[in-house]
Amino acid sequence: MLPRLLFVFSLLYSINSVASDWQALHPLLPKGTQFSYMVVDAKKGSVLAEHQQETLRTPASIQKLLTATAAKLHLGGDFQYQTLLTGSKKRIKNHHYQGDLRLNFVGDPTLKRSDISKLLVTLKKLGIKKINGDFIINDAQFNGYQWSNGQAWNDLGVCYTAPSNAIIVNNNCVLGNLSLKSKDAKKATIYIPDYEPVTISADVDVVTKEQREMQFCALEVTRNSQNSYHLWGCMVPRNRPFGLAFAVNDPFQYASKIIEDELQKLGISLTGTVRLESEKHEGDEVLASYQSPTLDKLLTVMMKESDNLIADSLFKTLGASYFQRAGNFRNGGQAIKAILAEQGVDLENSYLADGSGLSRHNLMSAELFMSVLQFVYKNDKQFELLSSFSIAGIDGTLKYHKGVRGKQFKGKVIAKTGSMKGVANLLGVVKTDQGDRLFVLILNGYNKPQSLLNSDVARDEKASKYRFENAFFETILHSPIQ
Repeated sequence: MLPRLLFVFSLLYSINSVASDWQALHPLLPKGTQFSYMVVDAKKGSVLAEHQQETLRTPASIQKLLTATAAKLHLGGDFQYQTLLTGSKKRIKNHHYQGDLRLNFVGDPTLKRSDISKLLVTLKKLGIKKINGDFIINDAQFNGYQWSNGQAWNDLGVCYTAPSNAIIVNNNCVLGNLSLKSKDAKKATIYIPDYEPVTISADVDVVTKEQREMQFCALEVTRNSQNSYHLWGCMVPRNRPFGLAFAVNDPFQYASKIIEDELQKLGISLTGTVRLESEKHEGDEVLASYQSPTLDKLLTVMMKESDNLIADSLFKTLGASYFQRAGNFRNGGQAIKAILAEQGVDLENSYLADGSGLSRHNLMSAELFMSVLQFVYKNDKQFELLSSFSIAGIDGTLKYHKGVRGKQFKGKVIAKTGSMKGVANLLGVVKTDQGDRLFVLILNGYNKPQSLLNSDVARDEKASKYRFENAFFETILHSPIQ
């Protein structure tokens, strides 16, 4: 009897000791931070640590795990977007095309202006010099809002929130910069390439850091109709140009101007107009097509670089394919839940507003994410999704991530990141000597006090998400076998 009691006491001490190790991490976060985590032995499925794992929180970009998993299951790794130029060769007479031509956009996040140019070159090869009709842009693949409910309005002018529309050209993003013409310049000069069919003006003052703080001044952008923008506010002097990335607000206007310009370059005149069509049109002949890279390649970019446009386009594409109707942010979420439910993964208690995690309306728990992660891990030989995760110190969003910086983590933490204001999340796999550990770490309401930012306290002594993450992964690496 005594040996048995000693074994029980020893086991309880071991469990309590491990639990205290995890509890000791909590004070490393600033006061008020809301957090959840789960750590699971990948092989046994046993829970090694958990904290508020059932609480629904904002997932940010770890939401992309759901999008990637459902896309692999439903669309398959060989799936490709196909953008089609349609019409009829029978309508070509004496270098004239009699009737309308269509370019059918399907939400391909890889389509570039150069690809449209190649599609239109087909018309020239067919001998067409004049189109006696309209050039129709068809966007029937998607409908509804091009931004998900719950996105911050003041983020919509920048490219990481580029609109998820069936019409996508150049990632629906326009690049430029701000620079100073001289060292004593009082105003910054904006540069946007001439070939970009947008209108962007600027009235940006050049001030010192002290002046910027006293005036509560920053760079601001006002978005107007038909892809017109005004940049204003202030910036401090700098030696190199300041990069700008404007999200295209009106994808149809942007694409139509590009098409008009490319037709003109080819010497093809258009008697009608470039107009929008939002209903499906069938029966035309395919004159030319552009195919995107395969889904597997898209997912690698989406996961490693946390590409929001790919994620939201796939989200809508899943809705369109699963329900056989125009895709949108509503049926995309229902499609993902249904696809995963067919594999025994129940996400009914979650709220999926988009595929990227940009929406503040998204709600997921560490427990729900762990159920998806366990499915992905168990079936990785079939779906090969883990290879799309970033690897600490090597690639993607973990290459320079402070929370996993160091030789002890390099190549051992394989994860998807998720961050926005007040949100810092991670999920994935840790390679340990005891075997693989699956983890989900969700930090919400994270706000580092200004007093700590300005104090003389040593950086490594301050409460911060990076210090917490570092200790979290150290604990996973060195936790004893249970």
